[in-house]
Amino acid sequence: MLNLQRESLIDSYISSYNQKDVKGMLKPLHEEVIFENYTNGEITHSTQGIDEFEKQAIQALDFFETREQSPEKYIHQARYTEVHLKYHAILGKDFPDGSLKKGDEINLKGRSVFTFKDGLISKIQDYS
Repeated sequence: MLNLQRESLIDSYISSYNQKDVKGMLKPLHEEVIFENYTNGEITHSTQGIDEFEKQAIQALDFFETREQSPEKYIHQARYTEVHLKYHAILGKDFPDGSLKKGDEINLKGRSVFTFKDGLISKIQDYS
């Protein structure tokens, strides 16, 4: 797969993510997509398969009034593409653990690693 094709799939996913458009987020994903979220080097959440991913994505919508991932740099490797991102969000409700409250702003830098299969995104690993 060409690097421009990879970037097009990633950009489509991120654009839909920013618009809170779950159906759009699913379009560039493989049926067997794996999602993993890492914080401080430890896995905090994972899904396997497009149905689990969709369910988790729908549940996450209410947590954010707004959210935006902004790609800063793409690093293409033979088997994956790493994207360095800025992330900004305003919370739409309190987090269950009480750590963050509705209206709080989140500003992070992180990276996401996208792996591909059959011309689609087959794995997303988010690191913050």
